Amino acid sequence: KTKTLGIVLILFLLLLFYKCPFQFITGLPCPGCNMKTSLYYLLHFKFSLSLYYHALLIPTLIVFVVVLINLNKPDRIKKLLIIWAIFMIVYYIYRMIVYFPNSPMMYSKENLIYFIFRHVWCQLKMYCEIKRRTRRCQTFFSQWQV
Repeated sequence: KTKTLGIVLILFLLLLFYKCPFQFITGLPCPGCNMKTSLYYLLHFKFSLSLYYHALLIPTLIVFVVVLINLNKPDRIKKLLIIWAIFMIVYYIYRMIVYFPNSPMMYSKENLIYFIFRHVWCQLKMYCEIKRRTRRCQTFFSQWQV
């Protein structure tokens, strides 16, 4: 009972305060992006909005419950999770083709790669201005405007 309560508590905290590491680093949405929003609308009985934000939320919840029921059957859990992962990947590819970069699969500029790129870009620009390598730098920067 204590172990189950701990798992439920950890999942609850992750649900409330979780920041996607994939999107934080790349800015691209991950396969699970918008599941929290989908769960919010599901809990408010707005099923069409829930399906819009992530159609695999309900199957994911079902898989979660089945896994909890079958904790002593690792072969069954493994097969179920492989099937679930395949569905998630296929659905992710579909969403990226159909929706990206529009809602609900939006690109976030508040990510690590963009931050590093902007920082390096600004440093290069300042270096060129300081060293007065105008001809060479102007040619370079005129081709790559950010």
